[in-house]
Amino acid sequence: MNNPSRQQVEQLHERMLGHDPAATYDVFETFMDPLVRGLERFLGCTHDDANASAADAVFAYLRHPERFDARQSTLWNFLNQIARRRAHDSHRSRTARTKREKNPLTIVEVHPPAPKDGVEGFAIARDLLKRLEERIEKARLPQRDIAGIRVIVLHEGRVPAKEMAEALGLSHLPPGERLHEVRRHTERLRRLLRSLWMEDSDVDS
Repeated sequence: MNNPSRQQVEQLHERMLGHDPAATYDVFETFMDPLVRGLERFLGCTHDDANASAADAVFAYLRHPERFDARQSTLWNFLNQIARRRAHDSHRSRTARTKREKNPLTIVEVHPPAPKDGVEGFAIARDLLKRLEERIEKARLPQRDIAGIRVIVLHEGRVPAKEMAEALGLSHLPPGERLHEVRRHTERLRRLLRSLWMEDSDVDS
C-alpha cells in the first residue's frame, strides 16, 4: 500500500473526530503498512518490532484523536514520530535488558537459572521453581497470567509472540492489535515475575 494522500488523511481525521464507527478500521488499514515499511527501511527494525511500534502509534491516535493538531503537523508525520519513538524506546529497553540479564548478579531476578550438570545444580533450580510456584499460588493470579508466566519461564524470557497470544487467549485478534496486546502483557508479566523473585530474595535475606 502506498503512503496515504494528504486529502485522504484529512478526511480520515475528520471522520475520527465525527465518531464514524468505520473510521477506526480505515485508519488502521491506511497507516499500518506504510509505518511498518518505514520503520524497517529507515530504522532497521525487525518486522515484528516494526509492527508492534506502528500498532502502538495507531492505537495511541485512535484512543485520543483530538490530541492531533493539524496546524502543527500532518497526521502521517504525527503517527510516524510516535512509531519511531516507540521503536527507539523498545530498542533501548531490549538492550538494557540484555545487558542486565548477562550480569550474573541480576539474572536470577528475571529468570530462574537453568539446571547445571550434577545433582546439586538440578536441586537448586527445582527449589527455585517450587518457591516461585508457591508465590504464584499465594498471589491468586488469573489463570491466563499463570499461563503467560509459564511461557516466559519455559523460553527463558525470549517469548514467541504466537505462543504467548495462545496462552493469553488473544489469538482471535487482528495481527497488529494482537502484537500490541502480547507486547503489553508480556512486559507486565515480566515485571510481575521479577517482583516475585525479588520478594523471594527479600524474605531469604
